[in-house]
Amino acid sequence: MAGKEFDTFFLTDPEKIPQEQEIEMILRDLSPGDRRYKYRSFFAKAMVSDLESKYPDRLWVRLGRGQLLEKPWSVKVLEELKKFSDVEGGTS
Repeated sequence: MAGKEFDTFFLTDPEKIPQEQEIEMILRDLSPGDRRYKYRSFFAKAMVSDLESKYPDRLWVRLGRGQLLEKPWSVKVLEELKKFSDVEGGTS
């Protein structure tokens, strides 16, 4: 059974996505711990596979117009990357 659930958008053909190697991608956590939030998006360094049971977490893949692929993939989040700027209290 998969641990957490994520989804992501692929703007290219999913067959062109490198599998079983580290890639940087945006993931949306569909089950964040804090119940005040429905989703939590973040940049991550992760490994993905089109096999549902390869990695511990489930990944729902959406195409450019939001179409959901029929079968889920699996993902292993290696590291969360801090690419969003901090807007709290900042002045620019």
